[in-house]
Amino acid sequence: MAQQHPSTGTARRTVEAAGRRTWGLAGLALVFAAGCNDTSFFVKGDGEPEGLVPGAIQGRTCDPVGSNWLADATVYTHLIDDAGRLYETKTVYSDRDGKWTLEGLPAERSYDIYVQYGVDVIERFEDVWVGDGDLVLLDEPPCFDPLALDVAVITGDYDRFDLVLDNMGFANYQLIDGLTVLEVTDFLGNLEGMQQYDIIFFNGGMIEEGVLYPDAAGSTTPEIYLENIRQYVRGGGSVYASDWAYDVVELAWPERLDFVGDDAVVDAAQLGEYDLVDANISDAALSEWLGESSMRVEYDLPVWPPIEAADEAVTVHMRGGVEYRIGTENYALVDSPLLVSFSSGDGRVGFSTFRVARNATQELNLVLQYMMYNL
Repeated sequence: MAQQHPSTGTARRTVEAAGRRTWGLAGLALVFAAGCNDTSFFVKGDGEPEGLVPGAIQGRTCDPVGSNWLADATVYTHLIDDAGRLYETKTVYSDRDGKWTLEGLPAERSYDIYVQYGVDVIERFEDVWVGDGDLVLLDEPPCFDPLALDVAVITGDYDRFDLVLDNMGFANYQLIDGLTVLEVTDFLGNLEGMQQYDIIFFNGGMIEEGVLYPDAAGSTTPEIYLENIRQYVRGGGSVYASDWAYDVVELAWPERLDFVGDDAVVDAAQLGEYDLVDANISDAALSEWLGESSMRVEYDLPVWPPIEAADEAVTVHMRGGVEYRIGTENYALVDSPLLVSFSSGDGRVGFSTFRVARNATQELNLVLQYMMYNL
């Protein structure tokens, strides 16, 4: 939390509008290039109060869309003496993790901090008070940090969350072989082990028989795994499933989403047609995050699970018109939920009707970052 002077109030952060250009370091450089003398505005000052220990201001910078910590941003503040004359500009650069520290700041003064990237000032902190020997820590902005999340991925035949995570900068995640019943049941049968992860991804095409529903021998053990999934989420964990892994959502939280087909029959919703959908981004916050109101979603394989309706507790992030087939008859849904999420206890569940890896554009990576923020 930024420290404050009793008379100036809380330090204020101002994020500049995209594209706004300010008279920052570049402008100062032109003045210095013109030459300085004893009568110029920029003179050596006696701005350092005697007997006080200089302080420092430390912060962290994210890129303007909030998707990555920003390296090599220029961070600076002007030192102004008691006569109001600017006598020095302190400048540093953010490191690979977006962190920076302005040191050697005369104490018992307030500072305006500017964060510049290219020609744009992307962030400004006003009236940051530095007391005697203070290290002032500014609040970190929200920013996607893949190294801060522990993730498990249950693999499957028809999606590849691991490839998408690689593209998003995840270096450490645990893969569980979703095509081997024993490996999946060992993982889902150990609730304490599941709780070590912030998010568990279920890929479409994982083995479900004997895991999510009884196998041909009539096993009744799958309820154990479904209950562990529910408890994991209620306790604060997050689940994200795609495409054919919709059974995770339908069986664990049947009241949330109404898929096409008979809900009482396993895989009955797998009726979607090949399609290229111009999806409407119906979540205003996601639309602002992307800077877009729509995006294209590809259904490159048929028999995916369309959603007819969502419970009022469900957030629908993307909608679109889709088609599905029963036998020889085609049906249309004009406003089908394509990407959704909802809460359960202290955790959240996300689901996409489309295959994530097939749609892994830069735009979709930003969508997934947003979803992971909100899961």
